[in-house]
Amino acid sequence: MGKPPRHRLSDAEEALLLEQAALIERLAARTTELEALVGKPRKTSSNSHTPPSQDGPGRPGSKAAAKRRRKPRPSHPGVSKFSLKAISVK
Repeated sequence: MGKPPRHRLSDAEEALLLEQAALIERLAARTTELEALVGKPRKTSSNSHTPPSQDGPGRPGSKAAAKRRRKPRPSHPGVSKFSLKAISVK
């Protein structure tokens, strides 16, 4: 048996083939770009429902908790603060 006959592409078919190859390259590049954008950060207790114990070692504490300041407690009227130095024992 001999070799199968080879067919030569027409100019239109060759142009279409080159156009399709270029389109495939552009789509592959776009797919890679979109997959990079979709890459999600690792789940931690601050961005998911995982417990803080699964965050792993070396994770710094929450910055929001460090910035919060407690309000001073209101004192009762008629009560003053005193120190032990002010009271003298006779």
